[in-house]
Amino acid sequence: MKKLISAVTSLCMAASMVCTVVPATVGAADASKGLSIKTYDIQNPSADSAKSEITIAKADIPAGGYTIPSAVYYSEATVNSTGSMLASITTDSKDIQFKMYDPALDAYTSEKKAYKLGDVEFETNKYISFAGYAKSKRDGYKAGGAYQMACESSQTAAKTDNYFIGCSWMNDGRDYAWAGEKSDSYPFYVFDTIIPQDIKAGTYKVMFCDYNTDATGKNDNPCPMVESQGTRYTKKEGNLKLSELTIKVTDGPTDETTTTTKAPDKTTTTTTKAPDKETTTTTKPPVSDADVSFSFVEYESQKNTITAKPGQKIDVDVNITAGNKPVSALDVQFKANGLKITSIGEGTEAFDGKTVNSNLSELRANYATLKGDTPMVPVDGKSAFMLTIEVPSDAKDGTYTLDFDTQCKIFKDNTSFNYKTASTPLTVTVGNPPVNQETTTTTTKKPDDKTTTTTTTTKPVADADINFAFVKYEENKSEIIAKPGDEIDVDVNIVANGKPVSALDVQFKADGLEITSIGEGTEAFDGKTVNSNLSELRANYATLKGDTPMVPVDGKTAFMLTIKVPSTAKNGTYTLGFDSQCKIFKDNTSFNYTTAFTPLKVTVGDVVTTTTTQKPDDKTTTTTTTTKAPDDKTTTTTTTKTPDDVKTIKVTMWGDANVDGKVNVADVVAIRNMAADMDKFLADAEFKFDKAQGRVNADVVDPQDITGAACDPAKVKITGTDADLIINYIISNGYDMAKAVTPKKS
Repeated sequence: MKKLISAVTSLCMAASMVCTVVPATVGAADASKGLSIKTYDIQNPSADSAKSEITIAKADIPAGGYTIPSAVYYSEATVNSTGSMLASITTDSKDIQFKMYDPALDAYTSEKKAYKLGDVEFETNKYISFAGYAKSKRDGYKAGGAYQMACESSQTAAKTDNYFIGCSWMNDGRDYAWAGEKSDSYPFYVFDTIIPQDIKAGTYKVMFCDYNTDATGKNDNPCPMVESQGTRYTKKEGNLKLSELTIKVTDGPTDETTTTTKAPDKTTTTTTKAPDKETTTTTKPPVSDADVSFSFVEYESQKNTITAKPGQKIDVDVNITAGNKPVSALDVQFKANGLKITSIGEGTEAFDGKTVNSNLSELRANYATLKGDTPMVPVDGKSAFMLTIEVPSDAKDGTYTLDFDTQCKIFKDNTSFNYKTASTPLTVTVGNPPVNQETTTTTTKKPDDKTTTTTTTTKPVADADINFAFVKYEENKSEIIAKPGDEIDVDVNIVANGKPVSALDVQFKADGLEITSIGEGTEAFDGKTVNSNLSELRANYATLKGDTPMVPVDGKTAFMLTIKVPSTAKNGTYTLGFDSQCKIFKDNTSFNYTTAFTPLKVTVGDVVTTTTTQKPDDKTTTTTTTTKAPDDKTTTTTTTKTPDDVKTIKVTMWGDANVDGKVNVADVVAIRNMAADMDKFLADAEFKFDKAQGRVNADVVDPQDITGAACDPAKVKITGTDADLIINYIISNGYDMAKAVTPKKS
């Protein structure tokens, strides 16, 4: 026989003093409470649907044994009136075995099953217990309270030589509500009763253990027992009603028309994640010698660099990677630079069944991660913490971050040892930076109502996995001329270079144009049909052939659109591209590809394009091309002149865009403004620094002069990549540095 394990002993002792942690709002004491052992059916989980007696014919018992799904139910009249419970069970036969299911930790069904508690719909592979709850689908199911459980083949302290399940529950100092209409609408805990094939015919019991949990006998801590504020419910005092399970094994057939048996697979519901729910994790390299790494990512996209608007709320996962290292506890403090943390969730996907304790006012969170006495190994890439943040409504354009503060303690065991950690923060950019593109367009209105436009051609991301091009149908051009009122058919062509694709999920964006239709057809994925929502400019479709992702035909249409130039459109250049969402999935895992696109540019009115070329003889040739509407002619004028001396300046400090002698987030804000609209930046009186010097300092990617000795401010091209290099530099080195960024060639 075995001794009572320490985990059960410690919690049983704590339960005798649980009145100190009963919520202050508990109701009046019930006259009596009850515990019962019955059969269990996950499809009909209430005690009213369960049986207290079951009959089995020996002939029906298979070689592996006859499994009876069983449960302990708890009955009380007043909700939130219990501080703790002890409900350990045994059997009167050495042949009968138990299998325990901890409601907080153990999977009961092989696949997740859909439930609804109150107004919240969610999925879980656990059974629902009497005080279970779910605050949201994302936060997931919680068992309610703190369970401590153990299953042994015998238990000396409980005075049984047969199978034993010990269970102690505490309200954990929190209010609780019943999961159903009554306390026994769902079980207190569930277990399997296993009847062996060679058992003798007879009547057997599964009953509660009746013993003093204090082995010294100095204190009366009986089991079973329920405690509430100032009241104990026990068998001895007669206010705890107990009911046991009776099992009859017969040599002949049973009198019952049906018997209870557990199917090999306990669930009939299979949850398949749709393509638009798939996510991809973007992780920056953590500290190379860190034991445990974290990544702060946006919940749905699983990316750690995002754009947002003032007032926007963002759900954040703090994903852990421990490489199979056991963890006994986590104790952290968060830090939000320019953002507000509005909630710290109770859920964690990395440590299944555990509940996060938090102090929102101090931005702290901690929880133990033991299963019994054993530290748990987290599921890599899953959330250790779930946060919600808010961008202040008055947030200015700029870059903000969310990370740990100085405290991030991850404990290995119950000693003083903790792991070395590293984290990748969430970077939130407020404003409207270009998405997956580098485009600078300067438009000047002329007195004669013509438009002079100087354009740098859009370049796709160099290392993108998949590229798209928005082009006019038939012409296959990404730059066209149109008139007000024109309707234009547009192909969105894909180039994947042989990569398989399982699904596409995108949203379009038209600046100054109207998208009038999203077609159902696609030439790149033969035979597939595009689903769309025109009001939201969204489209998606799966591209599987059987279970196999398809390889698109490069240069063919993934989407077919029709756009219209408004009849009131003024002369100018308008664009069509993707909005912030362009998810292209590789397979049925969480992986998706990096993407880039070339937008369609539609110019309305006459366009005067000026190209300046420096000749070897130090003369300048200027070619002016006036392109009129399609039914007019195009004229070209070429002139040659000798330029004035070009003034160049030196770089004072690479990355110091606001010329204050250091590199920090303020420089990123200045660069974002340069990249968005250089003319507006130059005219903005709020930027009081030397703007010419700031421009050459900010040109850290593909600078004019890599030495920084001679740079012409007028020829500097600032793009989002300059800001990205500085952001990565800040994250890697600190947030306020009097040292320069190292420029690079792309």
